[in-house]
Amino acid sequence: MMRKRLFIFTFLAFQVVVSAQQRTILPYSVFGIGEINSKGFVRNLGMGRSGIALSSGRYLNNLNPASYCSIDSISFFFDFGLSADFVKYETASDPLQHGTDVNLRNIAMGFRISHNWSASIGIAPYSTVGYKIVTEEELEGTANEKYQAVITGNGGLNQFYWNNSYLLFNRLSLGVNFTYLFGNVESTETISYYKFNSNIISKQTSYLNKVYADFGIQYFFPVKENLQVTLGGVFGNSHKLNFNEKITIAGSDGDLTEDEITRNGTFDFPMYIGGGIALVFKNRITFSADYLFYDWSQTTSENPEFNYKSNNTFKVGVEYIPGRYNQLGYFGSISYRAGYYYEESYLEIDKHTIADNGITLGLGLPFLQNKTSINIAYNVGVNGTLNNGLIKENYNSIMVSLTLHDWWFLKRKFD
Repeated sequence: MMRKRLFIFTFLAFQVVVSAQQRTILPYSVFGIGEINSKGFVRNLGMGRSGIALSSGRYLNNLNPASYCSIDSISFFFDFGLSADFVKYETASDPLQHGTDVNLRNIAMGFRISHNWSASIGIAPYSTVGYKIVTEEELEGTANEKYQAVITGNGGLNQFYWNNSYLLFNRLSLGVNFTYLFGNVESTETISYYKFNSNIISKQTSYLNKVYADFGIQYFFPVKENLQVTLGGVFGNSHKLNFNEKITIAGSDGDLTEDEITRNGTFDFPMYIGGGIALVFKNRITFSADYLFYDWSQTTSENPEFNYKSNNTFKVGVEYIPGRYNQLGYFGSISYRAGYYYEESYLEIDKHTIADNGITLGLGLPFLQNKTSINIAYNVGVNGTLNNGLIKENYNSIMVSLTLHDWWFLKRKFD
């Protein structure tokens, strides 16, 4: 009964992700495909967003498709995550502005298919667009005549994925991830001039989609008693994202004849490669560190204000579980997490680079009857800079997830 309810809930929540993953204030999302969201579930986010080498029989981890081999044959997991962001924006000349967003982070299921084959199906936002720009421009051919332009953007890309892990020799796990990337990015410019009978509205909508595969590997080996080391790696080849773009120009009162222009094309997605290491001591202390490189050098920009730039990412995290419940009480079974990350942007704006970095804290609150848990992560960080006329974002984020666990193939003695 629980699994039937979860499947129904997953279908309904899928509709929510597609229609409601909008954030309203993301200044740098005006460029490219928007602000790319960090991968990983709330456990990963509490550990500095790391986890390429993490594998667990209690948590899902979409940072590496090879990570699901630890799910046992009678366990079924469902993970539902939310995030809330509280951001202060500032420039060198303008005062602080504030923004708040609440969004759905992920919906995922994980389970064992056969003796060596485990899988996870999920959906999550990939990138998000949300901005509003108000400017005044001089009307060409006039003296001191100005018009107002209001530019708004919204939309983003979603990823629906199927992760697969296959365990070889009890130490080597191979993973493949199939992803359907889809969504739309919309930009609307409204021009107002007191001599015009109506406003002129120009809307550009790009519909994007692509099916692709990327890969992962994890190798487990004990170094000595009570210490296990896991090495992890991920790789994704470059591919072309299909897009269909429609441009519409119309008057706000309907007097101006609608003019529609449509074009098709592709957008180059980068090759990426990454590696990670995890050390687990006495099943109580877990250390995780990741490195990722994205090669954006083959992607070109039609906008002279920015270019795409190959970028590096560094992440490190730790998790500590004091002891068992029967030794230290409930607080001994809680997972305490912390981490740090540094992520370079894939954008170079007016030949200047930006980066995102911050620290994280997290808790894993287990249920005592099974492997169900509530996970909480707190993130404080800085994105961007005040230099060169750019925008600095100081943000605080709270992420919460419910990881539900159920037993497969077990008959209950009592209903």
